[in-house]
Amino acid sequence: MDVIERSTYLIAILKVQRFILFFLPALFHSFLLLMLSVLATSITTPIASAQEQFERPKIGLALSGGGARGAAHVGVIQVLEEMHIPIDYIAGTSMGAIVGGLYASGMSSDDIAKQMEQMDWISMFQDKPTRPERTQRLKDDDNTYLFEGRVGVSASGLNFAKASVIGQKFDLVLKSLTLPVIEISDFDNLPIPFRAVAMDITTGEEVILSEGDLALAMHASMAIPGVFSPVKLNDKLLVDGGAANNLPVSVVRAMGADIVIAIDISTPLLKQDELKGALSIISQLTGLLTRRNTEAQIKTLTKTDVFIVPDLGAIETMSFELVTEAIEKGMSAAEIQKQELTILSIDKEHYQSHVDEQSGKTKQHVDTVIHFVRFENDSKLDEQVLRDHFGVKAGQPLELDKIELGISKVHGLDIFESVTYDLVTEQGKTGIVVEAKQKTWGTDYLQAGIELSSDFSGSSSYNIGLAYTAKPINRLNGEWRTGVQLGEDPGVFTEIYQPLDSGARYFTHGGLSWTNNVVSLYNDDISRPEAAYDVAEWKLRLAVGRNFGNWGDARIGVARITGNADVSIGAPALEDIDFDDGYFFAKGRVDTIDNLDFPRFGTSASLEWLGSSDSLGADNDYDQVNLELGHARSWGDDSVIASIGYGSTISGDTPINNRYELGGFMNLSGLNRDQLSGQHFALITLAYQRRFFKSRFISTYAGAAIQAGDVWEDKNDMSTTDLLASGTLFVGTDTPVGPIYLGFGHAEGGHNSGYLFLGRPFFK
Repeated sequence: MDVIERSTYLIAILKVQRFILFFLPALFHSFLLLMLSVLATSITTPIASAQEQFERPKIGLALSGGGARGAAHVGVIQVLEEMHIPIDYIAGTSMGAIVGGLYASGMSSDDIAKQMEQMDWISMFQDKPTRPERTQRLKDDDNTYLFEGRVGVSASGLNFAKASVIGQKFDLVLKSLTLPVIEISDFDNLPIPFRAVAMDITTGEEVILSEGDLALAMHASMAIPGVFSPVKLNDKLLVDGGAANNLPVSVVRAMGADIVIAIDISTPLLKQDELKGALSIISQLTGLLTRRNTEAQIKTLTKTDVFIVPDLGAIETMSFELVTEAIEKGMSAAEIQKQELTILSIDKEHYQSHVDEQSGKTKQHVDTVIHFVRFENDSKLDEQVLRDHFGVKAGQPLELDKIELGISKVHGLDIFESVTYDLVTEQGKTGIVVEAKQKTWGTDYLQAGIELSSDFSGSSSYNIGLAYTAKPINRLNGEWRTGVQLGEDPGVFTEIYQPLDSGARYFTHGGLSWTNNVVSLYNDDISRPEAAYDVAEWKLRLAVGRNFGNWGDARIGVARITGNADVSIGAPALEDIDFDDGYFFAKGRVDTIDNLDFPRFGTSASLEWLGSSDSLGADNDYDQVNLELGHARSWGDDSVIASIGYGSTISGDTPINNRYELGGFMNLSGLNRDQLSGQHFALITLAYQRRFFKSRFISTYAGAAIQAGDVWEDKNDMSTTDLLASGTLFVGTDTPVGPIYLGFGHAEGGHNSGYLFLGRPFFK
């Protein structure tokens, strides 16, 4: 090899060495990175697999409507919880929206079951406050025989309520149950994202509620047309969503559910032999609409979905007394399909983590102070009237029971269609906004009534009445009522009741009336009257008084009476009588009776003094004292009612228009109506009744009563040895047109009577 070749070779070797030395670190670095990458891959691959192992499909619940049958949803959910099946989305219709909304709000299935079992469903579907919750003025309406049903009167004419139930109590119950999430307006932010399905009654279109007031959304979804009044929401009139989408599979799928658990508790269609009347035909038509869209939703279910149909048998839409049985049947249905559900189950640790994450979204209102109270009032009542009746004020702690009591009192003013509340936070302060919506069919109203009594032996009487009430006639809720009565005791009247302050603690009451009735006078033989008078009188009555909460009142006043008594039966020597009367009076009352027709608990007591004076134009002076005392107590469906009535003319002689009368059903049964009259009387009653049927519309009772009483002309003749005994057997039904009784009475001396009675026999 020559020098040149050797030099060239050396230069090449040097270049290779330089290349290796230059790139060796880079090659080593690349090799190191490669090894680290391989090592990292070997380490991270199992971790990724573990994460992948716990990634799962999203599960949604689709809960159908069906009234009381919807309690079965709770039973299914209880099984899902036991199996550790996580729920990511919920959509519900009607009762499905109630159960689904409560579960989505964070309530456990056990808590929902407890609430449904303890709930007084009959009371919840009645808007009118219970009698002990009403003002004394409204309680006085019960002393008339006017029907509870009213026809509204407004500038547009006569109007009817949109439904039999507005949902006042229903709203309060739902509001209290959803209080922990009351500030969540986006239903995606609930512990479980939720949708309620309703229908726009104007267009018939499905309306999916995804935001707003959760309680109101659930109510709208269950507003059964004709039963519940439509709910106005976002300029739409919403009703029960069953006719639009009763099994909302499509809704929960659109929310993001990969797998749907659909629970169908809808009422089965009637068979041909079950279609026997108009109501069954109407029910079938409604069922056909619901069933059609339900079947369409069922067809969309895939093999990975789970479809559960509890066997609810004879449990009907309004069988709320059977909710416990429905829950059990829901559990049984889920147990049967455990094999299909098992694939959706996850381990206990991850399920608990899922539940804890959902629970963290619930906001509890504990020890919160109310910083402000605001009213949205569209009536003519002064806002201070609402504030005084509501009673909850700024600076007080937030106590749910007091808020609900205040809402009930405002609604009890009998002006508003609905009274609802919201808890809101403004500038970091918590407040209550009360929305009071005036009755859309008018606050003025017409009422009719009928009173009927027959003893099946030729003695019968009836009265038919019609009254018009205008309220409020001013900002303090004044009331003006005018009525007419035709029948055995014809008459007309007009009266004004005027609160004197915003809290209605003080009031004035005045009235003018004309009445005509028969007064019979008997001698020792009470089988035939010695004389009878047709007594017609005009009466002007004025009083001022004080209300004591909702349990009683006291008043003082004056009355002026003029009239005549024409002889209808009696000896020729008897003459017609013209009379004038005038007296001062004072009266105090306590009234906590739950029901005047079929009392079950409470006390009724009154004490009144009348002092007639010639200074008021009376023909003669006299004084009367009247005492009434009654009490009812119940054990389950059994009740005992005891009462005492006593009246005495303690000085002077009572004119014919103001005598005491006894006789008739539960008033010494066996005797004819008002067969006895005198200047003094006493009556003791002890009755037993048993309620053997109860529903939302009517309750039926059977019972017996014993009585002892009499009338006397002379106070010195009053003696317990003179008391006449009587006994009564009866069955009665509390109907929308008033209580109806069928009974038999026997009075001492061989007096017997059978009765068909429409009226109020216990406390009058």
